Amino acid sequence: MPNAKLKFEGREIMMKSGVTTFGRTADNAVAFPHDSNISRYHAEIEKRGDEFWVIDLDSSNGTTVNGNRVRGEMLLRDGDLISLGGTSSVVIEIVETEKPSATVPATDEAAKQEEQEIKEDTEAVSKSSPMLKIAGAALGLAVICAFGTGIFLYTRGGSACDARAVITKPEANDTISKETEIEIDLTNGGCVSRAIFTIDGVEVASSNEKPFTANLDPKQLADLSDGFEHNLQVVLEDKNGNKIVQPSLVALAFETREISTPTPTPEIVKADATPTPKTSSGKQVSLIEVQEMSKRLVKQFSGNFAYNVSNPQFLAEVQKKTAEYAQEGYFDRAAQYRDAINSAYVREQNLDAPLGFVLAMSRSKFVPAKQGNAEGLWQMTNEFVTANAYNGLCGAETLGDPLQNCAAKSSALYMKGLVFGVFDGDVIYSAAAFGKSPIDAGAFKASLPANRSDVWNSIKTPQEREQLVRFFAAGIVAENPQKFGLKKDKPLSELYRVTM
Repeated sequence: MPNAKLKFEGREIMMKSGVTTFGRTADNAVAFPHDSNISRYHAEIEKRGDEFWVIDLDSSNGTTVNGNRVRGEMLLRDGDLISLGGTSSVVIEIVETEKPSATVPATDEAAKQEEQEIKEDTEAVSKSSPMLKIAGAALGLAVICAFGTGIFLYTRGGSACDARAVITKPEANDTISKETEIEIDLTNGGCVSRAIFTIDGVEVASSNEKPFTANLDPKQLADLSDGFEHNLQVVLEDKNGNKIVQPSLVALAFETREISTPTPTPEIVKADATPTPKTSSGKQVSLIEVQEMSKRLVKQFSGNFAYNVSNPQFLAEVQKKTAEYAQEGYFDRAAQYRDAINSAYVREQNLDAPLGFVLAMSRSKFVPAKQGNAEGLWQMTNEFVTANAYNGLCGAETLGDPLQNCAAKSSALYMKGLVFGVFDGDVIYSAAAFGKSPIDAGAFKASLPANRSDVWNSIKTPQEREQLVRFFAAGIVAENPQKFGLKKDKPLSELYRVTM
């Protein structure tokens, strides 16, 4: 009988009962008390016969398996990486426990020999393919098909074919909105008779002739147009019918207009589904659209930094926050301060033209009224500005001056220190750190991983995540007003395009 070993934070435990719970509180079987992104009762793994299923318990920040969001529950495989809240991980290893051997009559030597051969073959397969545990396998060289869930798992089996294939088209993080050809780079392919293409383990296309290309038609894959990424993989088949799984995965998003268009029929919402937020006009914007607009936003900034803005949890947070910024009138308010912002950010401090505008949108929506101790378009405090001498160019003006010249000069000088003095030209992380002193911003930077291209998983702290989400939500609404039903507003870039 199979059992599960769970590996997390340098520890290993075996599942001792049918259900193992995960969460922040100590009464869970596996507790993460110091991870604020994990809910009190976040998820659980349940054993059902010989299978193990992970169930998300309607957690705030979600659960993923190998990067795929768990919507309700998901079947687990050996070696799967389970991410809780995007910040803590558990690896499941499915192992075989010893079963008492059936009594074999001493006179039946042939039966004894056959049993021993089956045992040796099973052990040999386990050693050659450690990620696949086969219970009760005879020779262990067959293809295993889990038809009940529509998921196909392939094993290399006894194939002597040493072919390798890498998917070269489409590329990782592409959005498939029209029929797209799949292309592979094949080596040692003389023994290959067919290429099978799967998405999340389900076969979607195949090819029997070299160069083994096939087409993906999103209209035929409407269920995948859900705002999340899905893994495309190639499985090679040799001339004897043996399947050879290729390890590389290509994460893709899908979009079909049929799925995006609201229908008049009642919608059945899954228990864990979050309704798409609506703007003041009632217009809905999908996660796919949020992703595409976010990609365009980061391209407005210099530095050639590569950002991964495809994390489903990040996109969902940005999507929810857009409703707060999708209010008419922001463009006319911003236009009043166009010269002040362009002068301070671009001409005086040589910063990227969009930075001052997107920051102001994210922090005040271009309403400079005082909120608590903070005021101005960038909602800074006089104490902070004075203590760090950011108002040295203000003269007699203050942060609350109607023309906002002082606020623009102070915030631009401050952001120049963050962008170039702390984050080496990285605007996105500077925006997330807004409000920190240069020393505190440096400490925040030191807490980030060396490779911080994945913005959501690199930033763990709630305040910085909130500011990151607001920056993106404000930026995509302000640059795409028509998408959010704001017919009277214009793209914010019209106020700074001439300075870029």
